[in-house]
Amino acid sequence: MKKSEILEHKDCKEINKIELSRELTVILTGMGILSLFLFGCFFKLVSTSISQNAGDFEGTPVAILITISTVVFTMLFHEFIHGIAISMYGGKPRYGAGVAHYILPYLYTTTGTIFRRNQFIIILIAPLILISVLGVISMIAFPAIAHWFIIPLTMNAAGAIGDLWMTVSIVRYPKHILLADDHSGLTIYGKSTDKVVNTSPKGFISDFFIGFLIGISSLIVLLAPLTIILHALNVDSFVFGIGNSYFTVFEYSSGEGGFGISINPLQMLLFSGVMGLIYGLARSGKSAKPEKSIDQPV
Repeated sequence: MKKSEILEHKDCKEINKIELSRELTVILTGMGILSLFLFGCFFKLVSTSISQNAGDFEGTPVAILITISTVVFTMLFHEFIHGIAISMYGGKPRYGAGVAHYILPYLYTTTGTIFRRNQFIIILIAPLILISVLGVISMIAFPAIAHWFIIPLTMNAAGAIGDLWMTVSIVRYPKHILLADDHSGLTIYGKSTDKVVNTSPKGFISDFFIGFLIGISSLIVLLAPLTIILHALNVDSFVFGIGNSYFTVFEYSSGEGGFGISINPLQMLLFSGVMGLIYGLARSGKSAKPEKSIDQPV
């Protein structure tokens, strides 16, 4: 459907526009960095569960070149999947690249076609789901090199944080709405009776810090009693995170001479940041109050 066709319908109007503002760009950049820890931990766990004997990444020039190549290929494949999904619903995809507000470099896929909400959600999340599934299947099929898939899969998932943000934003609208995309924003069309959902990133910032404080406070408060409980139960070792990796937050071990603990402050901050990210996204999935109809005075 084209924009001109929408404007012919008297009951269909532009009700909101989500633009890639400087503030949102900064937030998405921060969310992407934090999600590297979250998705990296997830795919590391998947790799470890599939093959205990998988090798570790080696920082040799050849290994680095292979990793960079697979990441670049994954990024391009990500956009290609967006394009396939657009074509499935009758659109003609266009590809490009840019730097948002001189902060965030990105690739994009856009089209002049307008889609219904559920169609657009599929277009948004298709690359994240398809590449993740193919990556895990590849880990299972080639367990000896399962660790080689961790970085590309992590980069793909973290790179999809903008797609997830858009999905969380538009899923709160009724399914009959229509969406027009360009590489710098999203226009939402609906009925005059449809409520306008607050998609401002300001609420996310406060919710992020609340989640961050909950995460860091929980770790600080629980570590001491957890150590005592583990010692009382004669537990030999315990790891919060993934042992012997960059994702180890807290490690406990005991022996004949007593017990020892290891705390990684940076990982604690990253974990708390991830908690803030999850809490912020969860809160942004709730309808803003009060909401307003476009017929109501602003």
